[in-house]
Amino acid sequence: MTEPIPEGYAPWRPGSPYMNHLADLGALYRRASDGVLALRIAQPHMNTHGIAHGGLLATLADSALGLAINEQTGLSIVTVQMSVEYLNAVRPGDWLEAHVQIDKQGRRLVYATCLLRVGGRVMLKANAVFAVRAAPVPASDA
Repeated sequence: MTEPIPEGYAPWRPGSPYMNHLADLGALYRRASDGVLALRIAQPHMNTHGIAHGGLLATLADSALGLAINEQTGLSIVTVQMSVEYLNAVRPGDWLEAHVQIDKQGRRLVYATCLLRVGGRVMLKANAVFAVRAAPVPASDA
């Protein structure tokens, strides 16, 4: 039986070809009230140990960061550095949410943090630095 999608979330289809590939592995969702991205972890997301692949988690964090920064600031940005701490295993059936906070915005760099959570438990913490580009990019391409 498939777990229900929590209330307030709707399917989200990203604009970038790479993120569309990720969405092909399992639907991405977005909460309209605060822009949180989410994903129900399923078999295509697993590594050989039966837990969510670290690359998937890092990609979700990076994409959530880029989308949130673009929407909140209107800036076109690219990732220049990201550190990731894997704190807990993410398992099949988990509802994984990406919560983003902009820590500092400058003219050339933006610093931000993403916490991937299952319920109230933090599964991954990503700290990232983004360079501001001259040309704007629509939020759907983040």
